Amino acid sequence: MKNETIKVTPCNTEAEWRAFVERCDDDLEMRMDAVAREVAKIEDLRFLGLTGPTCSGKTTAARKLTECLEEYGHRVHVISIDDFYFDKDHLHALAEENPEVEIDYDSEATIDIALLREKVESLLSCKETQLPRFDFQTGYRVDGEKILPEKNDVFLFEGIQILYPRVREILNRGVYKCIYIYPASAIEQGGELFDPNEIRLMRRLVRDSRYRNAKADFTFYLWQSVRANEDSNIFPYVHTCDYRINSTMPYEIGMLKPYLEELLDGFSEQDPFFSQAKAVLHQLRNIPPVCASFIRENSLYKEFI
Repeated sequence: MKNETIKVTPCNTEAEWRAFVERCDDDLEMRMDAVAREVAKIEDLRFLGLTGPTCSGKTTAARKLTECLEEYGHRVHVISIDDFYFDKDHLHALAEENPEVEIDYDSEATIDIALLREKVESLLSCKETQLPRFDFQTGYRVDGEKILPEKNDVFLFEGIQILYPRVREILNRGVYKCIYIYPASAIEQGGELFDPNEIRLMRRLVRDSRYRNAKADFTFYLWQSVRANEDSNIFPYVHTCDYRINSTMPYEIGMLKPYLEELLDGFSEQDPFFSQAKAVLHQLRNIPPVCASFIRENSLYKEFI
């Protein structure tokens, strides 16, 4: 996957912006389709891993892969590694015992590895399996989907944790393929350069606020440990993935701008992350906003806004 910089020139009219957004969505859709079709043709495929660092577009890619696999006659079960997080009480106790442990939901220490191994073994044995579901609003696991597997079912495991050594060891059984999705391209717009990590931070600020009940200051607080975890447990293992998808969307800075301004304008100089918030807003100052209504219902960008 070639790293590049996408130069975005502002459109002149609303109709031009809408057409631009549609072209970008179509382009990513074609790239995801190409990978999905190739994977769907693999004989005896049992486990499929879908991974990437935080806010890369894994949920939409999982949907696209599922649709394509089903078209080829596979029965697919999508399982999120996020659902194997420990309850928040356990994580708080763990953090009190070990100050080096961050409750950021991105480190390997927050995953119940024993439970994951138990459920994977049960699925492989074609036993009826009760899967967990993690409720981010409450911080607790509850009962999720109950699966009665059949011999040729495909299990699509999705999450940033797929590349973690202990998770990878559990999933790497039989015919196993791994797909990596990541906003690999930077965006140059409005006299500013937004690198992939900055793009993901902006995506995460909006997503955490809208879908994970987290304020911007908490996302900023976690970001350093999130990046450190990626550098230790994700990026060194990207070479083990069989396929890669670049999820940078050329229109996205303008689409995120209104949400980010609403989130970050309220920071005062007394806030510990005032300088970070101010830096993001400064980068956005010359970016024209792009209307969120321009994206389709099945667009990858629905994950973030």
